[in-house]
Amino acid sequence: MTIEDNKANMNRPDGDQAQSTMQSVRKNIGEAATAAKDAAVNAGADLAARATETAASVGEAATKRLDEAHDALSETGDKLAETLRRAAEDQDAGLLQKKVLDTLASGASVAAATLREKSVSQLVSDARLLARRNPGIFAAGAAVAGFALARFLKAAPRHENSNRYVPESERFFRNSALNQDRGANS
Repeated sequence: MTIEDNKANMNRPDGDQAQSTMQSVRKNIGEAATAAKDAAVNAGADLAARATETAASVGEAATKRLDEAHDALSETGDKLAETLRRAAEDQDAGLLQKKVLDTLASGASVAAATLREKSVSQLVSDARLLARRNPGIFAAGAAVAGFALARFLKAAPRHENSNRYVPESERFFRNSALNQDRGANS
């Protein structure tokens, strides 16, 4: 409200001045509400844009990691197939053992080739389809994969300088056991 508005309102009777003040207050409240609404809409749009950008960058990073794991898994499948073939060719292996190892090598080779040929999204889609069609086979395969992964992780070399906290008593026990083994071998 300007100074001229106030002067004009002073010359009116009290009822007109109150009504004019109310209209002015309503107008100011309406403008403030509109400004607050616009600010909220702009803040929401900005937040949505940032969330979309973050989701896109996280998605890209996840896709990159999945592709790297995808490639490493297909290479591992090839190495497994080659190892199984060499084991099947071993002279000491029996006929049945050679057939089983050769069959496993062929399966690993086919799996590695499938991994190389299909994208991660195609593989996920195929796994979902298999799970819907044959839930029992899928569950058994998941269990076998879980056991294989557990064995693989258990067999992975462990580093003494890992970030895991090792209590002093355990370090002492390990060192004394190593020293006893060294003394027995001398």
